[in-house]
Amino acid sequence: MKWVEANGVMLRWNLQGSGAGPVVVLIHEAGGSLESWEAVIANLHSGYRILRYDQRGFGMSETARELSLPRMVIDLIALLDALGLQEPVHLVGTAIGGSIALAAAALYPDRVCSVFATSPVTGGLPVSAHESLNRRAATVKAEGMRAVTDVSLLRSWPVELRKQADAFTQYRNRYLTNDPIGFAALTRAFLDIEMGHLLPRIHCPAMVVGCRYDAVKPPGECASAAGQIPQGRYAELDAGHFAALQEPQAFCALLTEFLESVHVSA
Repeated sequence: MKWVEANGVMLRWNLQGSGAGPVVVLIHEAGGSLESWEAVIANLHSGYRILRYDQRGFGMSETARELSLPRMVIDLIALLDALGLQEPVHLVGTAIGGSIALAAAALYPDRVCSVFATSPVTGGLPVSAHESLNRRAATVKAEGMRAVTDVSLLRSWPVELRKQADAFTQYRNRYLTNDPIGFAALTRAFLDIEMGHLLPRIHCPAMVVGCRYDAVKPPGECASAAGQIPQGRYAELDAGHFAALQEPQAFCALLTEFLESVHVSA
């Protein structure tokens, strides 16, 4: 693991693989870190160079008091620049990571050759969701992560998907160690995300994946988002909000099929 300064923040990153193979960037979920991708990496084809990083405010990257989707996208592009990765990359993201990937493809089309996003936050939240997010941000800031972890994970990692008890337990343990300030900042950032104007601007191949047990982002909303992308595709997985963690093998099978189809059509 290494660190590099990008867009005025210190980010932890890891690049695996060598040679001239395509770069696949893995962008983690809210409350996650680059460790969120361990099971996915174990199942991905070795021909790719795989870049992971801790987002601003998470993992072992520099903490953050304010966050926004545009800032997180710029962080990603600045990281690619800092690492000398100028060729277009494949972006893969779960939850808010999927939002970052989709927004980057819309705003920096020359830097992205495909997007694979599961359960992305795309906006259009009802008033009740705004109220809930504001309460969660205030609670985290005042009381810390332990005050919200179990309620949050009950929706994003439902009980019926906790058959591998150790995987869930270790994730919960790591979730508790999140910086409350960064987590609250990201929670507030959800309030301003609205991607309706960005999705039609994505002209690379883009797979949006809905998850059948996702109580946070219903599959129908993911299908609708895919339909707004010119080269959008839609698929579903038997997973919750954190598909890459809960069903890594199925996630990798679908991702591999998508990446191979992109290369064939290129």
